[in-house]
Amino acid sequence: MKRKPFDQKWIEYDKWYDENEDIYRFELDAVKELISSGSGLEIGVGTGRFAAPFHVEFGIDPSINMLHLAKKRNIKVVQGIGEELPFKNETFHFILIMVTLCFANDIKRVFKESLRTLKSKGKIIVGMINKNSPLGEKYQKSRKENEFYKHAHFLCPEEIIKLFNETGFKYTDSGQTLFPSLNENPKTQKPKKGYNQGGFVVLKAEKI
Repeated sequence: MKRKPFDQKWIEYDKWYDENEDIYRFELDAVKELISSGSGLEIGVGTGRFAAPFHVEFGIDPSINMLHLAKKRNIKVVQGIGEELPFKNETFHFILIMVTLCFANDIKRVFKESLRTLKSKGKIIVGMINKNSPLGEKYQKSRKENEFYKHAHFLCPEEIIKLFNETGFKYTDSGQTLFPSLNENPKTQKPKKGYNQGGFVVLKAEKI
C-alpha cells in the first residue's frame, strides 16, 4: 500500500467526509444493512470514519497520523497492514474493510489473514467503489489528479466474490448505493440489495 499520501494529507482525507456529508451518509446506510455484531476489526481503519459509528472495537492501518485521529474516536488502534494481522487466531466475530482493498498489495493474503483471525462462522464485510459503475469509471478517468486514488487499483464485485471463494469464505449478501441519479436527488438515495448498479457496493461473506 502507498502510505505516503495518507500520512501527509490525513487532515484533507478526513475533511472529505464533512464536505461530502450526503455521500458519506449514503455509504453508512449501505454498511448498516450488513454490519455484524460482536468483537470487530476494521482493516484500513484510516481516521475511523466507518469504525466509529458502528462501534468497531479495533482498527489497523499503516498510517500513524490517521491512527492518531481514529484513536480519538475511541478505537483501539494498531499500526500495520492487512496482509500481516498482529492478532491471534479466531479473535474477531467480524472484520470490516472499507474502500481499502483497492490499495492492498495482496488481496488474497488480506482475506487469508482475515479468515485466520475470525471466529467460526465469522463475517467479513467489504465496502468498495465498483469500477464498472459510472462513479467507478469517473474515478478511474480522473485518478491521476487525485492524490489518493492515483495509487488505487479499482475492482468489480465479481472479482471480490471470486476471491472470497478462493480463500475460505462463502459470499452471503450485498448492498449498494451512490446510483447514477445521485446528482439529481442528492438527499434521497436509499441502499438497495445487489451489487451491479451502485457506485458504492458492500459485500458480505462468512468463514466456512
